[in-house]
Amino acid sequence: MKNTYIAKTIILSAVVLLGLSSCQKENLSPNKENTTNSSNAIKLSDDELLRKVSFDLPAQIVKTSVQDSTLKMDYTEDISTFLDPNGFDLSFSIRLNEYFTASALAGFNYTLPAPNNTYTYNWAGNDLKVLNEVTKSTVNVGGKNMVKLHLVRYFTFTKTYPTAQQAINQQNILLNTKTDVVKFTGFVVFGKEYPSTTMSALLTYTK
Repeated sequence: MKNTYIAKTIILSAVVLLGLSSCQKENLSPNKENTTNSSNAIKLSDDELLRKVSFDLPAQIVKTSVQDSTLKMDYTEDISTFLDPNGFDLSFSIRLNEYFTASALAGFNYTLPAPNNTYTYNWAGNDLKVLNEVTKSTVNVGGKNMVKLHLVRYFTFTKTYPTAQQAINQQNILLNTKTDVVKFTGFVVFGKEYPSTTMSALLTYTK
């Protein structure tokens, strides 16, 4: 009888531990779509989900050329962002920042076309609600209507070298680079900065 009681106790303890383990695993598996970029994932509130920004990133192309001793790199930034229509209407601004720090482009100056045939120098606007290069439309994503903001604009990076051969050498280095990325961070502003969404895309260098 004593052995039977001990056996039942062991089995019951194992069942309890298994049940606790299952509960813990469920609680520690947050929905990746509802998290910020922090390593400690935090579930977003309904208000934050309403203003959650999603991305669609096609290939990011950088066309390179050399004229005399100047290396020119034309980067076509092409990105679509998606937001709940109510979140879009309620939001003061929708910010999109790009970071070239994980690419060779970080070492070059750039210009961007601006209104009235002018250019900006080493500066890019980041409010998708006011940028002229943004096309707004409504699309269906997974059975739900979403606001799509499609941004296409053209960065021109340049650097002049002492000789034409040095410019060509740098161009060849870029053409053989396969790991450079551009990082995008998007977030909504409405009285506060809402949790951001971050995504990186490979840069493809061509001639």
